[in-house]
Amino acid sequence: MRLSHLVFLPLLALLAGQAAGACAPLRYGYTDKAVAPYYLGSGAEEGKPPGALAELTRESVNGGGCPIVMVRMPPARLRASLEEGRIDATSLFAPDIIGTVPNTVYPRDKSGKIDPSRGIPLYTVVFVRAGDHYPRHGEPAALLRGRTVGLSQGAPHIAAVRGLGVEVDDGAANPELNFEKLKLGRIDAFAISISSMDDMDPMMAARYGRQFVRLDKPLLTSSSYLALNQAYYAANRGQAEAIWRWYGKHGQSRMTALLKKYRD
Repeated sequence: MRLSHLVFLPLLALLAGQAAGACAPLRYGYTDKAVAPYYLGSGAEEGKPPGALAELTRESVNGGGCPIVMVRMPPARLRASLEEGRIDATSLFAPDIIGTVPNTVYPRDKSGKIDPSRGIPLYTVVFVRAGDHYPRHGEPAALLRGRTVGLSQGAPHIAAVRGLGVEVDDGAANPELNFEKLKLGRIDAFAISISSMDDMDPMMAARYGRQFVRLDKPLLTSSSYLALNQAYYAANRGQAEAIWRWYGKHGQSRMTALLKKYRD
């Protein structure tokens, strides 16, 4: 009897450990439009290669010990899908930019505030036509007040940009179409959120030469977080915190390396 106990007790401990460590596959929702260098390819299938932010997200979820399922959809559906539990996570601005998200959970510090150390800096930069001769060092909101700025369909910060007194055109599905609208004079500027101010400069120079310039200051400064559906977080709290710890420890350095990879 004693021998069977000696065998049985370690087995129970192993099974309990496996149960405690089990993690449901995390369904990560992201745009089905190409937004180079962050997301590549379009449609329902993951791009090959997938893009810098897609790779970073996969690494962070795996780093927390969870499998990941990549789910592409129109960007306008992402927030509602997260709130309703049709996806488990997506990359989001903080609520001070996008508004209340009652069924969404962000990484928080010990005082209960959203923890920017476990997010990635996010800059909403502005491109304008070189021929319009805007002072590049000026304040973008002041320069663009009363003018029309293009944002991509479903961009979560549309209301925040409008709150700066800027007219917004969000009819274009992707950055390429917005640059075409800017080229044709249908909008006065195009704004896009990126993880460092110069992320898109090499691509812009390669594709458009000197047609467009980027204003030196961002229109908005915030952070991007891997936000989770509340039900998924409640069922996988330990693993969710591990994912966020990984993100905080490695996210910025890995993003820098991945962006370099996609530029090269």
